[in-house]
Amino acid sequence: MLGRLLIGIVKGLMVGSLLGFGLVKLGAAVPIAIVAYLAAAVTGVLIGLVAGKPIWAKDAKIEAGTKAFVGALLALGLMAAARTWLLVELPFSVGALAPEQGAPLTLGGFAMTSLAAIAALLGGFYEADNDSTGEPQLAGADPARSEKQQRIAASSSAGEEEEELESEPDKKRTKK
Repeated sequence: MLGRLLIGIVKGLMVGSLLGFGLVKLGAAVPIAIVAYLAAAVTGVLIGLVAGKPIWAKDAKIEAGTKAFVGALLALGLMAAARTWLLVELPFSVGALAPEQGAPLTLGGFAMTSLAAIAALLGGFYEADNDSTGEPQLAGADPARSEKQQRIAASSSAGEEEEELESEPDKKRTKK
């Protein structure tokens, strides 16, 4: 699970950083509120489509669509939180990426860092939530034991089917 969490965080960092870099190149290094919230919604949609079970996986269209919709809503709330409380100055110089401004750049105000943080949080959550086996498992359950139980249950049900098939011709003979 920790591996999936790290993969989700990396996916989120890549998606959020690329979208933030696009905004910076368009001249919105520190976007106004409406642009920041729209970019956050787009980030939430994209990370919902690729993190966890991606949209191109078999039978994942509805799940990915739901994650995209919820991701957009969560990203809007996370952007509001980032712009309100993530007021720490950037610990590095962005150089030519952002034009010189009077106020220093903050983690929540700079497009690349805020979108990357939002996407990393959502990506980590979606990827950690994704269960690759397809069946929910209880916390602390022993996977080897559940496999044995499934094999035993499968073999007993197969045996019952064979008995039913063998008994059907007998019933037909007795009716004649």
